[in-house]
Amino acid sequence: MSRTGRVLAYIALLAAPSGCQSPVKGGELGDANAASSGTNGSSGGASSGNTDGSDGASSGGASTGGDATGAEGVTRVARLTHDQYDATVQDLFGITDSPATAFAPDALNGFGFETSIDLQVDARLGPQYRAAAEALAERVVSDGEVFAEVVPCSGDEAGCAEQFIAEFGQRAFRRPLTTDEQAAFEALFGEGPTLVMSGDAFRDGVRLVVEAMLQSPQFLYRTELSNDVSDTGLIALSSWELATRLSYFVQGTMPSEDLFERASRDELRTPEQVASAVEVLLDSERATAQLVSFHAQAWDFNRFSVIAPDRDEFPTVPENIVTAARSASERFVREVIESGGGLTELLTAPYAFADAGLAPLYGIAAGDAPSSMSRIDLNADERKGFLMQVGFLASHSYAVDTDPIHRGLFVVRRLLCRDIDDPPPGASMTPLPETDEPLETTREEIELLTGQAGCFQCHVQINPPGFALEGFDAVGQVRSTENGVRVDTSGTMEIDDVDIDFTGPMDLIDALAASQEARACYASKWLEFSYGRALAAGDEAAAAELAESGLSVRELVGRVSATEAFMHRRPNQVEP
Repeated sequence: MSRTGRVLAYIALLAAPSGCQSPVKGGELGDANAASSGTNGSSGGASSGNTDGSDGASSGGASTGGDATGAEGVTRVARLTHDQYDATVQDLFGITDSPATAFAPDALNGFGFETSIDLQVDARLGPQYRAAAEALAERVVSDGEVFAEVVPCSGDEAGCAEQFIAEFGQRAFRRPLTTDEQAAFEALFGEGPTLVMSGDAFRDGVRLVVEAMLQSPQFLYRTELSNDVSDTGLIALSSWELATRLSYFVQGTMPSEDLFERASRDELRTPEQVASAVEVLLDSERATAQLVSFHAQAWDFNRFSVIAPDRDEFPTVPENIVTAARSASERFVREVIESGGGLTELLTAPYAFADAGLAPLYGIAAGDAPSSMSRIDLNADERKGFLMQVGFLASHSYAVDTDPIHRGLFVVRRLLCRDIDDPPPGASMTPLPETDEPLETTREEIELLTGQAGCFQCHVQINPPGFALEGFDAVGQVRSTENGVRVDTSGTMEIDDVDIDFTGPMDLIDALAASQEARACYASKWLEFSYGRALAAGDEAAAAELAESGLSVRELVGRVSATEAFMHRRPNQVEP
């Protein structure tokens, strides 16, 4: 049998933890894997067995069942995202490589975050995992610094192979190896001289073990195998399992040494213990980057890539406006987080970030503009918060004209979490109704277009917040007129079941920042990000409890980590 076949055969022996079907099918990890794990040999998908006997559990995803406990049914195996894979191998080996950049992109199937627990291994990704594992294993044995990071002892020492397997295995699997796993990897290690034949028996063994561990479901997936059902009908995650959940939620990577130590002492059992661990995790650059990434996903920073202003209409707009706007928005979010702010500050902070190219769009003279991306104070009579910054405004505009519909839709969908149907096919081609009145402003045109039958029900919610932002042009500059006509930024919007009248964006933003509806929406997005699934009825109580005014981003993360659904799972067995 070839070296690759032998490695895959060992993976197959370990691919099905007790009570849990292998989540990686044999077609992508070898026929031996399929035979040993009882899968059907199809190409590389996640386990498709129903997780709780219902029809609602899809392969690798969340079941649709749930109850009022707040712990909805979720898969017991959640595949690492590509970003998590890269961060994990970087921490395992002390390298900066990003092998996942070559992986096939994931389909999120409508879920708003990259943390989805419904990610699968398809016919493309299986071989890519294998290639990455082989390349990383070769890097370990050929790079002295990486080898020293991975192997804690000298190959000449008695027991070094066993020590390497136990210590590297605990870090790679994010828990101690079982007795059977230890024995299997020791046996594989011993086959190194025969299968690799480099002349260095110890390094050959290391190479085989690293190859196998990096292709194992226990590495590629976050597995949760605890089985003890409590009086509440829920299963409390073990300290090892919670260490993994916490680390990937807060930092996007494998557990730190601090988390491993807490898990080894079984000190991640209570909300208080979890809160203590989260406080340590949050005090890191990696955590801050993860919290910024949450906002970039929740508020769709990828949309900045569509910024394409007409250069004839806006000749002073910098050539790098797309990258500059995204960088400025990320710096703004980071500043709010690091200063102890939360949703209120995100919506109302009196500052933004700009460089020499963006500063003129904020009305700052070229001579006063910062040379590099820096914090700038906003004119208190004109702007505040994220929705009045260049990045958001320009990314929700056309080349020349503003786009009040999509500006308003952002508020309704992403800040208030209201269900608004997509327009029917061909809606963008709907002609304007005939009118004897001249259309002088974008607002007048939108009001005429969306006042037609079939449009009003949705646009009565969408239009008002979009019109409130008409005091900013297509690149986010302040304006008081359009085509020589004074812009109208007034309106009425229902918030918290009350009609709120506003004369402009400042009034509206204050109402949004103070609203229970916006806070509940923001909290629910954090729950979805942490759980990796859409919320269900059983999550309503947790979302309501988190919708408190004044919570900072860091405080909210700590509260999410201590929710019942984060610390527990429902007994949704995966059948063999």
